[in-house]
Amino acid sequence: MAEQEFPFSAAIAAQQQQEKALASVPAFAAVKEALKEGETFVRQTRRNENKAFDGSFIEELEKGVDAVARIIANPRSFIKEQAELVEAGLAKKINALSVQHLASHSQFVRSIDAKGNVTPDKILTIHSEMDAQIYENRFVMTLIHKCITFIQARYWYIKEHAETHDSDLLLVHNKVTIDGVTYEVDTRIKASTPSEDKGDSAINANILERLTRLRERCSWYLRSPFMEEMKGAKEVTSPIHMTNMLVKNPDYHAAYELWEFLDAYDELGISYEVDETNQSFDASYHDAIYNLATMSVLTLSSHLVKNNKAALPTKTRTIKPKVVFTLDDETFDDGKFLYDAYPEAKKSRKNPLALTPEEAKADSEALLQHMKEQRDAKKRLTPRIVEEKDKRALEAARRRVKAAEKLYAEFAAKQAKEEAANAKAKPVKAAPKSSRRVDTKDEKSAILASAKADKARRGR
Repeated sequence: MAEQEFPFSAAIAAQQQQEKALASVPAFAAVKEALKEGETFVRQTRRNENKAFDGSFIEELEKGVDAVARIIANPRSFIKEQAELVEAGLAKKINALSVQHLASHSQFVRSIDAKGNVTPDKILTIHSEMDAQIYENRFVMTLIHKCITFIQARYWYIKEHAETHDSDLLLVHNKVTIDGVTYEVDTRIKASTPSEDKGDSAINANILERLTRLRERCSWYLRSPFMEEMKGAKEVTSPIHMTNMLVKNPDYHAAYELWEFLDAYDELGISYEVDETNQSFDASYHDAIYNLATMSVLTLSSHLVKNNKAALPTKTRTIKPKVVFTLDDETFDDGKFLYDAYPEAKKSRKNPLALTPEEAKADSEALLQHMKEQRDAKKRLTPRIVEEKDKRALEAARRRVKAAEKLYAEFAAKQAKEEAANAKAKPVKAAPKSSRRVDTKDEKSAILASAKADKARRGR
């Protein structure tokens, strides 16, 4: 069922007839003339809003995301081999490296039979496993996170701010005093319709739909088996190392170009153009606005709360003003020494009790002087601490020397006592006295000859 058009034309015609009828009523005309004598402000503005999406970043994202899709469907991997020394019975796979290791480590050989067959006790086995966490795949993993951040920021901004409207805004303000009562009329009326974006609304809707699809694809990539395999891998950062795979593989190179584009693109991808035109008021429009203000005043006058017996309960609040100035400020105030009397003081002084710039400077200088005195006291105290520390170290060294001398004396006394005891146990026989005195030179010659004879015997 088609939506029925609202009868605005008939309503406007009825309003014009009513205004003509009211103009002939003297009382209505008197209130209207009183409003014309009051303070009046009227403004109407026509505002046309147009948005334009930047389709270039959508195209770059689509090309790069397609390449990422092909990569995660068949990611490159690396065969990682790990050697482990195990019992011979537990070895599942051996190769030439196992034989070389056994040949250079004979302690792991159990036996060799007559035919030369070797039975090992332990042998080196090789474990092979596929490692997908290579640098290029870590780059793709980081790129997926980067795409999600890039798309999410623009998607949510566009969703919240993409709606544009063409609108007319009317502002009316009037203030007048009639029979001792001051009336203030503030009216704000706005009429808006969705903008056509200069005929590009269909193109903008298509770009927004493509951005939504890209967001959904990247969200799926984040939960793909590829990302499960990359769990725990370290992300990469710019600058990217241009490996052979990133240079020569078309998909990985397309992903690299997307990385470079995301780093260089710093816009939101949407721009707005706003045209504002002020309305010119003729006599008939002014008269219609005064009719609106007059009807507002008369409507309020006929529905005052004090005249309504069925009014809602009254809420009472007590407001207690606070004293801003101290008693001294009030006592000595002569009108020109208050801080708030000077505009330049209001910027730096929020209340009369705050410090003035001079007081703040004096406090700062006093603080700096106190810190300087503390540093000087510390400098004077440091040599004394070092001197006392050296004195304690010297006393400790002297105590150690005395203890060592005491131990040495006890050891020497004990050794002397043992030598004396040994001397008493084995008395030395006195050599027979010779009747002939031997010359010193003859004694030396005899000793040398005896030594040579002993040496010759040991040589035999």
